[in-house]
This record gives sequence, structure tokens and C-alpha cells, in this order.
Amino acid sequence: MRLVWLICAALMVHVAVGQKTYVGVKAGGHASSAFIEHTIFNLNLNSTFLPGVNSGAFVKYLPKPGDSFLNSGIQLGVNYVQKGWKQTFLTDEPNYTARMRYLEVPLEGFGYFGEKNKYFLSAGFYMEFLMSVDKDDDPDPENIGSADFYTYEEGRDREFGYGGRLGGGIFRDLPIGTFQIEGFFSYSFSNFINPGDLSTESPDISNHWVVGFTVGYMISLGNKTE
Repeated sequence: MRLVWLICAALMVHVAVGQKTYVGVKAGGHASSAFIEHTIFNLNLNSTFLPGVNSGAFVKYLPKPGDSFLNSGIQLGVNYVQKGWKQTFLTDEPNYTARMRYLEVPLEGFGYFGEKNKYFLSAGFYMEFLMSVDKDDDPDPENIGSADFYTYEEGRDREFGYGGRLGGGIFRDLPIGTFQIEGFFSYSFSNFINPGDLSTESPDISNHWVVGFTVGYMISLGNKTE
């Protein structure tokens, strides 16, 4: 709770002194996968990329620029993100896919430089809430060779998570609004599989990761940052 109050206070300060506030929407594509392992036991589980889409709305606060080359700001928002992974087998067993749809609430700080074209780097954290899961039928255990198989199970595994996010890109003010292009990488610090007792071979490490891009459009609610 103390962290929530600190975040709210920081946002209020930025709103009070901010020279420019943007409100925007964004959408893009990405590749996602999952890192599934066990601290003690070696798992033979080959997870690969799965394509997905993401979209969201965000608010970007830019305080009054200083005399330095680099300026800073804060961004928060809400995102819809498709995550998941594909598991492949060395036998003729069909690939297995699991698609998980999350609502993310990110909070990021960013630094930027430039006049007309503003280049930025961002870093922050997010909370995520599971919305739905689509999974293929479980593979035939007699036809997966030496591979291990584990997947998300409703009722056992976690619906809430958190992680970190890094991004970078460019935004520019135009007469019709502000456009932004961003590349990003996110990694969930929390595990979506609940392993229970570590003495079992159920993976105690299960982290989503996503790499992708977004294209955004923003309108300005403040004065010029230049």
C-alpha cells in the first residue's frame, strides 16, 4: 500500500509541473514464448515462439525540459497482450500451443532527447491479470519420446503476475497529433505455474517473455515541450 501511495504522489507531482501531457492508443505485434524449468530437476521441454498481438491506451507525462541534453518523464497505461508458447517434440507428435490473454497495467519511466524527433528509452514494471486461456489437447504421453510436458492448468495455476518491461523508439508532434513507434521486451518475474512442493518435478520456474513493437497515436493536453 505504501508503494501505491508513493506512485500516486509521484504522478501528482508530474501532473503539477508537467509541461506536456499526452493521451494515446497503440497496437502492434510480437513474438512470445515461455521459459519453463525446474531448479533441481532437468526438464526436457523445448518451447518456441508464438506470434501474437497487443494493444493498449496510455498517458505520458513530460515535465518541463531542463538545460541538460536528456529529459525524462513517466508513462502509465493498460494493455491487452496475447502471450503463450509452442512446444515441439522430436517424434511425429503434433506441436502443442498454449495461448494466454492478459490485461497488463504498466508503469514506466523514460528518458528522451531531440527536438522535432524525440528519441526515448523506457524501463518499468507491470502487473498482469489473466483473462482467458486457449490450449491444444494434451499430447499423447506414449508418443512424445523423452520429452517432458507441462502446461497451464486452471484452478491450480496463477491468474496474477508481475514483471519488467524495456522499450525504445521515437515520437514526433505533427499538426494532426503525435505519432510514436516503439520496440519493446517484457519478462514476467512471477511464475504462472504453481509447482506446489519442490520435491515434485513440476516446474518451479515458468516465466513469459515477449519481444515486439507498437505503433501509437497521441493527442496533447499541455504546452509544447520544445
